[in-house]
Amino acid sequence: FIMKMSVIVTTAACAVMPVLLALFLASKRHRTRKRRPIVGGNWKCNPDAISKLDSLVANINACDTSQCDVYVCPSPLHVPWANFSNGATVCAQNCNFRGCGAFTGEMAVDQMVNMGIKWCLIGHSERRGEFGLPTPAESNWLLATKLKYILDNGLKCVLAIGEPLSIRKQGIDAVLAYCFTQLEFVLFLLDPTRVVIAYEP
Repeated sequence: FIMKMSVIVTTAACAVMPVLLALFLASKRHRTRKRRPIVGGNWKCNPDAISKLDSLVANINACDTSQCDVYVCPSPLHVPWANFSNGATVCAQNCNFRGCGAFTGEMAVDQMVNMGIKWCLIGHSERRGEFGLPTPAESNWLLATKLKYILDNGLKCVLAIGEPLSIRKQGIDAVLAYCFTQLEFVLFLLDPTRVVIAYEP
């Protein structure tokens, strides 16, 4: 995604070029070998019954993961049933930014570490406000705070970015400018060995 963006010379591209260059140089410092392709699957708030999990897990276990890294994001309630035998990795769907304590309804990285989970997804469009519900959207500042908390506590992160349809209809300049705002708060945290940027248009 970053490399695709960097070759588009538009007004917005000129504005975000310093960020893109910094991302490229950061990745180059860590690039000792070609990065394996990454395939991720987000089960969101599915399925509706535990009885359906066996077939989902079997489907993942039947995949050949020898040529790529596979991340699966099960519903938080279903994580204990996500037992993959082919190297596929469980990736939690979200976390808080404070750890354990009086935070009803939240999940802490401390708990994930103890469970052996190594990855956490944040910034999904639905968390950023695409639920369509009257709930506060997660801001870029909040996601930057979460990302630092995740990395400081030993996990790796899949950071989702992307534009809503209303922005996409405005053209590539608007898309680049919008994605730039999602990256500027986390630029100093983007270690390519620990953070994967998942672009979802």
